[in-house]
Amino acid sequence: MTTSTTPATAAWLGDWRRWRAERNALALAPHGLASVTGTHWLGDEPEAIDGLPGRWAAVAGHAVADGPGDLHLELDPGTAVAVGELLIQPLGRAGRVAVRVFDPQAATRTAIEGIDAFDPDPAWVVEGRADIGTQPLRLDHIDGFVSSNSAAQVHVRVRGREQALWGTLAPNSDIQITFADTTNGTETERFRFLTVPAADENGRVTVDFNRAYLPPCTFTDHYLCPLPPAGNRLDFPVRVGETRVRRNGSAPR
Repeated sequence: MTTSTTPATAAWLGDWRRWRAERNALALAPHGLASVTGTHWLGDEPEAIDGLPGRWAAVAGHAVADGPGDLHLELDPGTAVAVGELLIQPLGRAGRVAVRVFDPQAATRTAIEGIDAFDPDPAWVVEGRADIGTQPLRLDHIDGFVSSNSAAQVHVRVRGREQALWGTLAPNSDIQITFADTTNGTETERFRFLTVPAADENGRVTVDFNRAYLPPCTFTDHYLCPLPPAGNRLDFPVRVGETRVRRNGSAPR
């Protein structure tokens, strides 16, 4: 990074370093991103899930498990329960319910050493404008599912050109973007995520590409990440943000 060390730049760099530390902690935690060993979709009929006690079914939007003994669990999506070392977290999608299993001993976690990133560069912090869409944004997911979400389009000027990036509107009005660029497959993974903080009352946003981050499906194959829409496949390199997961030689991926 080549920049003068003004107080504003120093504060920005400190914030970025804290963000990097938080991201590494999230990946390396016992029940963090890299510890997922399965996402199991539940049906109406109770079925066994390898490694979990009892038999599991979807009942009225809940994940329900019964037996052995007096075991009875009834979990809403978004909650979690510890079962021994494991953490069980239900999730819902399009009327279906799954349970996701986090295991501190997962090979994908024990082999991870951290998340690598490009050097930060304040030139990749750009001002833009957000348009909240009236039509939903359809996104293909890595498992073949197609979602329909509240859409937003972020307009920014990067690399000397105007660029429009499609994203989905989060409940807090942040904009979640999935994008690809020409570093993918060589310097970075196949695509990355970017969260743009909510627009102000005039629709203005600040887009910091230095906070581009690896999707959860980079860490294990058991996530359901959305893929970049066609308009978000950039034909130039974005050499800031996270690059790859760093693993030791015993890594399974």
